[in-house]
Amino acid sequence: MYRKLIALPFALLLAACGREEPPKALECANPAVLQDIRGNIQETLTQEARSFAREDGRQFVDADKIIAAAYGLAFSLEHASETQEGGRTFCIADLNITVPSETLADAEANSPLLYGETSFADIVRQKTGGNVAFKDGVLTAVVRFLPAKDAQTAFIDNTVGMAAQTLSAALLPYGVKSIVMIDGKAVKKEDAVRILSGKAREEEPSKPTPEDILEHNAAAGDAGVPQAAEGAPEPEILHPDDSERANTVTVSQGEVEEARVQNQRAESEITKLWGGLDTDVQKELVGEQRKWAQEKISNCRQAAAQADGKEYAEYLKLQCDTRMTRERIQYLRGYSID
Repeated sequence: MYRKLIALPFALLLAACGREEPPKALECANPAVLQDIRGNIQETLTQEARSFAREDGRQFVDADKIIAAAYGLAFSLEHASETQEGGRTFCIADLNITVPSETLADAEANSPLLYGETSFADIVRQKTGGNVAFKDGVLTAVVRFLPAKDAQTAFIDNTVGMAAQTLSAALLPYGVKSIVMIDGKAVKKEDAVRILSGKAREEEPSKPTPEDILEHNAAAGDAGVPQAAEGAPEPEILHPDDSERANTVTVSQGEVEEARVQNQRAESEITKLWGGLDTDVQKELVGEQRKWAQEKISNCRQAAAQADGKEYAEYLKLQCDTRMTRERIQYLRGYSID
């Protein structure tokens, strides 16, 4: 009887030790997930824009303009929940990314300068697939991921990468400069569309594939630029011998004003974000913040120096300032307690 009383608690102890703890629920609604998605996509768009601008023999695209647009996208992640597929447990959520209507309209208008006769909608459609869709300026996707507290989110598939490529195709034409060079002459982009479209209809050249364009195939160089068609309506051309006038009309007053508005929004956002940081965090980052501010001033002065005209110089400076400010905003959000 004595032995049985001793053995019973010991058996219960072994049974308790043998029980497995239930797995903890995943933090599918962790705000860091959306931040990781945003950072991933914006970094991809930045790299794609700079790569295309570097390899574009015609120099039609301003990479900074695309990068600024990338930081103006609106991101949201909804209906995050835990799920199981194929014996794996992970999170699933609906990703929505909205392109501002003005940005989308400008991209569609500039599309012929980069995509030729292939429509803007067809180019974007060819970049979507799987869990990614793009309609009326809104990209929707179903993302699968494993959240992590102390590291970046691990994505189960390539949906985020596909979303970035789709947005890259959509935003690339937005980066077309207000003035482009055709046959050695500075031409407004609106006139350039008419010139190149008229020539394409007359000669019916073979259409470049979207893959050729988006993969930055610059083998044709300037020789691939169609010439102006005979008898086409005479566009408003800025002649090289009238350099002073050409330099002053590279951007419209409306474009400069829009750049100012975007810059003011970025400045207001970073000021508010900095003010909301913990005091100890501010003390830790103040030296770094001052260094960044000086680098921004230097970099944007260099950007403005590329233009001879006053308005265009201001436009380039504002674009540079806005882009760097939004990049810094994303960095500082990593220190925010919200």
